Amino acid sequence: MSLLRPEAVLSKIVTGGGEWSVRKPRYGDPAFCLMLQGSCVLEPEGLDPIDLGHGDFLLFPETPEFTLGANRDMEPTFAALDHARHTRHGSESEPVSMRMLGGYFRFDPVNAPLLVSLLPKVLLVRRVAPGSARLSRIVELIADEADTDSVCRDVILQRLVEVLLIEAVRVHAAPPLGGGQRGLIAGLSDPVLAPALHQMHADIAKGWTVEQLARAAAVSRAVFAQRFTRTMGMPPMQYLLEWRVALAKDLLRTEHLSTAQVARRVGYQSANAFTTAFTRLTGCSPTEFARRPA
Repeated sequence: MSLLRPEAVLSKIVTGGGEWSVRKPRYGDPAFCLMLQGSCVLEPEGLDPIDLGHGDFLLFPETPEFTLGANRDMEPTFAALDHARHTRHGSESEPVSMRMLGGYFRFDPVNAPLLVSLLPKVLLVRRVAPGSARLSRIVELIADEADTDSVCRDVILQRLVEVLLIEAVRVHAAPPLGGGQRGLIAGLSDPVLAPALHQMHADIAKGWTVEQLARAAAVSRAVFAQRFTRTMGMPPMQYLLEWRVALAKDLLRTEHLSTAQVARRVGYQSANAFTTAFTRLTGCSPTEFARRPA
């Protein structure tokens, strides 16, 4: 999560009254909401409709176009994204029947494509789920901090959003994962893959092979490779390559290291081999990447 470096938090209260339905354009970056009162229906593009009720928490790592409304029966009206502190949907003369706290932020674009691809399309935590009360408290802290101009506001918000993401992922992964789950959360929750992933992450500089990872998982090479690819969405060596490059990007941006030093830190014995792999994956050399403005 630290590689995602979330920033630029905006929180707002969204309310609705009477019969209403709005269509919002794709935001792309992450967004979350915490239901404070009542209920509504969220229909994300490409996903099943989601009925939200009091206490539910939802997070999109990559926010699609979506419809939000009092029910599924109304034709939605288009509503552009705005930065107002309070958005009201429906008739002003009707009493408020739905109230939510919504938030928007950005991930560092350097590693967001890889890391977002490893997360679920949506993280939904129902009010009854273990740990959901902790999520609510974190969201409330974010809302309080976002509404102030206090010293160190941005630093505190970044840390709070990191904690929010970690807690949401942890609670989301707590129940048994059903069929069709893919990505890093599914892999870390898989009793076969988890030991291998933990060892890989703990010693990324080791010269890992599929055979060694399979031994860590206590299964055959063929079983491990098939299960890893099905669960993670990419083969083991491709994941290892992309994870090494993600860590290398972070080192190149945050520490004054030579290409050879970064290469050794992420598991390459030669700077040339590292440069070739990095360039093939990113389209630029490590030196060119390090010179780019942050």
